[in-house]
Amino acid sequence: MAEYGPQTGRDVAPAVVVVGRQFSVRNAVNFTVTRTASLFSPNDRYEAMDINGDVVLKGKGFFFNFGCLLLDAAGIPLLTIEPKVFSWHQTWRVFRGESTSPNDLLFSMRKPQIFQWKDNFDVILASNAGDRAVASPCDFKIISRCKKCTICIGESDEIIAQMHRKTAFFARDKLEVTVNPNVDYVFILSLIIVLEEIKESRRRSNAASAGRRRRRAT
Repeated sequence: MAEYGPQTGRDVAPAVVVVGRQFSVRNAVNFTVTRTASLFSPNDRYEAMDINGDVVLKGKGFFFNFGCLLLDAAGIPLLTIEPKVFSWHQTWRVFRGESTSPNDLLFSMRKPQIFQWKDNFDVILASNAGDRAVASPCDFKIISRCKKCTICIGESDEIIAQMHRKTAFFARDKLEVTVNPNVDYVFILSLIIVLEEIKESRRRSNAASAGRRRRRAT
């Protein structure tokens, strides 16, 4: 169910369009995001399905690299996700289509502080980045709490989407995502997938560090 922060008192959700107006609907919608990578198809990273079990978004990974390409159910590229190299704020960028040109940048996602315990992120739209000071408020924020995360507009409590992680033994995590009315659901799903990519890159980095320590100890 769609929710709003206690300070808003809204009955109608604000329109939020980042990727395309065709990806927003008048009612709240629910999706399930799962990781699909396997030994035989390592580049098939993610699937996002609606409540009918129909695939609405697929994530394809890149060989020997972080980031992924998001495609619609017909296989048409929608977004390219990649980490920014040498970023203190753990910045990831999302571009339109298969491009990584600055002209096609849609938004960036980064930690508001270099050192922080929680996986909270600021989302900054490319259309606004050129006019903002470093300390200016973000366009959206992601607040993570254990197995949940909430996506809000700017520095407000205006909730536009929520995610809950369901974990089961011997099964892949399922990310249950609720997108509020009139909100671009591809934009929201791309944010959730960026969070998963960050988690995976951290896991690989930790595994590599552990391997180096073992080699030094032998």
